[in-house]
Amino acid sequence: MKKNDSFQKLLLVISVLVFAIPVSLFSQTAERVIPANAISMVNPLKDSMQLLPEAKTIYKTSCRPCHGENGKGDGPSAYTLETNPADHSSGKVQNKTDGELFWLITNGHTQTPMVSFKRNITVRERWELILYIRSLAKKSEIK
Repeated sequence: MKKNDSFQKLLLVISVLVFAIPVSLFSQTAERVIPANAISMVNPLKDSMQLLPEAKTIYKTSCRPCHGENGKGDGPSAYTLETNPADHSSGKVQNKTDGELFWLITNGHTQTPMVSFKRNITVRERWELILYIRSLAKKSEIK
């Protein structure tokens, strides 16, 4: 009878692995849908040159490793990733609403290496980062 119990336990473990692993892999690659209420969020901070130095410091620490000094997606860690980091100066990023950017910074993006910064960066700092990301488009227009 002990052999039968061991066999049943083994069968249970195998069943869990067979069904759980594909489900967890699928859930990690499913595209994130940004909720409508997040899309319509408005940055509570006024676009101010005074906030940019602090935002740049946060950007250097949290974003630059992947997105690069000027947000082009060419940071030192970018070359180790399977998916290219977003170019923050591009129209694709700049055309997103502040709410979309805030949501992506907060929650990450499952189809890319972009991780959630919910625990690492305060709400205010995330809004400051958005102002800084907007400034990157202005820099690329000047060049």
